[in-house]
Amino acid sequence: MSEHGSPLRILVVQNDVDKGLGRIGDGFYGTGAELDTHMAFNDVPSVAGYDGLIVLPGLADPIDDDPVVHRARGAIEEALAENLPVLGVCLGGQLLAQVLGGDVYKCDNELAYNDVRTLPAAQTDPLLRGVPATYSSFHAHAFAFTAPADSTVLIETDASIQALRHGKTWAFQCHPETPIFFADALARAIRGDFDGTVLPETAAFFARNGVDPDRLERDARDADASATAIGHGIGTGFAAVCRGDA
Repeated sequence: MSEHGSPLRILVVQNDVDKGLGRIGDGFYGTGAELDTHMAFNDVPSVAGYDGLIVLPGLADPIDDDPVVHRARGAIEEALAENLPVLGVCLGGQLLAQVLGGDVYKCDNELAYNDVRTLPAAQTDPLLRGVPATYSSFHAHAFAFTAPADSTVLIETDASIQALRHGKTWAFQCHPETPIFFADALARAIRGDFDGTVLPETAAFFARNGVDPDRLERDARDADASATAIGHGIGTGFAAVCRGDA
């Protein structure tokens, strides 16, 4: 329930049909939250009446002059103006950092599963409490973001910031939401076996950058247990922030 006694309502802006809430969505089960998902290639509703906003990944880059990017960024701007909690992942995280005053920049591609390091602040963070000091996370980006003023970096690699917090907002560069069935479908699609789970454009991005589908499958299984716990914790924690409990 929200602080006004009505059901907790969270607006979810999804940028690509194959990139949903995944493991983070699983964390909302049992929280009483209503997740209202809207595709950014259609009109996105006002955040008025919602208790929080989640903006998901997408194939677009944060610098693109694209209606999808403009709608996602506009939702973030409105949510910040309304002082709502915001969670952005990959493209969503880049746009959030950008709106908060950070910069986005072209970086060396980080793709498939790679280790990330958590910083001490993550241990007391409402979304990341108890996260391991090092763990393997899925990656799929060619852009990264700098830390806006007054933000706290929570997760990093040698290449880029992987998560930060600014007040009641969180920007993730890595992908805590990616479920194992997506990684498996992506591996098959890289080999040319499409079942509709993964967009051809998504598979092409990984294939042309030399991602090994066999290693992708192995790494997805090795990371599955920790990824499930971390994604669930992010969903549960964000719901608590939106309720005003954290």
